[in-house]
Amino acid sequence: MILDIHAHLYHPSWYPAAVTQSIARDYARRLRSLGRHVSASSTETLISRLLTDGTGKATLTIMDKVGIEKRIILVLDWGLELGEAEKSIWEIHREILGICTSFRDRLVGFAGVDPRRSDALALLKWTFDDLGARGLKLHPTSRWRLDDQETHRVVEVAANRHLPVLVHVGRTLDCLSDANAQPQALIALAKAFPGVTFIAGHSGFEAWSTFASNPEVPRNLYFDISGWQELFFRNAAGMKAALSSLLKIFPGRVCFGSDSPFCSYNLIVSEASWLKTIVDFEREEFGETSASTLLCNPVFTELLS
Repeated sequence: MILDIHAHLYHPSWYPAAVTQSIARDYARRLRSLGRHVSASSTETLISRLLTDGTGKATLTIMDKVGIEKRIILVLDWGLELGEAEKSIWEIHREILGICTSFRDRLVGFAGVDPRRSDALALLKWTFDDLGARGLKLHPTSRWRLDDQETHRVVEVAANRHLPVLVHVGRTLDCLSDANAQPQALIALAKAFPGVTFIAGHSGFEAWSTFASNPEVPRNLYFDISGWQELFFRNAAGMKAALSSLLKIFPGRVCFGSDSPFCSYNLIVSEASWLKTIVDFEREEFGETSASTLLCNPVFTELLS
């Protein structure tokens, strides 16, 4: 079984307008690097069309085509920082987690909330107990910190239910900041909650080496490699060397992720290429009968069963 531990669903009504605009700017930058020039307005329209999947059916089609059996779907909450989406954060959870419930054998939903919300605790309890969310996503790229009292309170809601917490670490959209999304802050949070399973989203991208060089990384901290597609495109050998090092330093604690659709734009060829890159890497590193848990970590198949 292949488990994608880090993915999303997109509909324009679920995200602040600034998010779509930022993704469109990044897409235009990628096109310029290929010698193609498009207007900002046309790029934003194209991005919204490519990313939108308000039913989960496009995601399931992609998963079937490329061979991913299960995918964790993470809800993102940037409303307080960037302006609320068309729908409320409660409606967004109801719709995204409802899609996951409709495809419960394939999609696993994680709630996501800005800890500064006055109703954050009530929201999380509702998503866990009534909507079936199986974990918590934190994206500390706004003006709140992982050591804030409010953050600890939302983590406690997940901890009381023995649910995992995935935390974004490293660079982010150009409309947000990575100042509060650094490895040391997550290490401190994981130490503060030794009974919780944490995942460092993206392994911090280039900041993976900060985790790798820190002897105090606790055993309850795992890592995903979602978003490493761009590292691979920039320097394939360098990305593979980094992944090899991460696997050696943290055996059994590195997991496959796609960050779909934000890295693949819901294009089957892009999704298939990334998965093939990792499958080929495993064969090169470990041989045909790989003992690696990179593509399906038993800790998470058990937690999410």
